[in-house]
Amino acid sequence: MLITLGYFTHVTSFYFIIKWVPKLVVDMGFQPRTAAGVLTWLNVGGATGVAIFGLIATRVSLKALTVVTLLGSSAMVVWFGRGPHDLVSLAATVAIAGVFINSAIGGYYLLFAKVFPTHVRATGTGFAIGVGRGGAVLAPILAGYLFQAGLAMPTVATMMAMGSLLSAAALLALKVRAAD
Repeated sequence: MLITLGYFTHVTSFYFIIKWVPKLVVDMGFQPRTAAGVLTWLNVGGATGVAIFGLIATRVSLKALTVVTLLGSSAMVVWFGRGPHDLVSLAATVAIAGVFINSAIGGYYLLFAKVFPTHVRATGTGFAIGVGRGGAVLAPILAGYLFQAGLAMPTVATMMAMGSLLSAAALLALKVRAAD
C-alpha cells in the first residue's frame, strides 16, 4: 500500500506540471501553440534524467536515489510555480523538473520489482500504476479548484509539490527486500 500511495501522490505532482504549462505560457502572453515547445523540454529532461538515473541506480541504493529524485521533483514543482518570466527560463525549469519527475517514476518502476513478490508482481505493479492514473486525473481538477478559490500559482504549485514530498515519506517508511 505504501508504494501505491507514493506512486499516486508523485503522479499528482507530475501531472500538475504537464497540465498547467500551457496556461502559464498563455499567461506570459505567448500563443497556446508555444506551449508544445515548452512541453517538449519536459520530455527531453525526462529522457535524460531516466538515463542518468539508470546509471546511478546500479551504484547506490535504489530507494535512497528515488527519495532524492522525489525531493528534487518537489523543489522543481515549487520553482515552476514561481513562474519564470521568459520562455527560455520556463523551458529550462520544465526540463530540469522533467529530470527529477521522470527519474522518480523510473525509480518506482524498478522498486515495484523489489517490493512485490514474484507471484503477485504483475498484479501489484498493475494495481499501483492504475491507482497512479487516478493521480493524473486528480491533479488538474484539484489545481483548478485551488485556482478557483483564489489562490495564486506559487501557492497552488507549493501545495501540488506536496505530492512528491508525501511520496518520499511513503518510500522512507517502505521496507524494500531483495528481488527474487
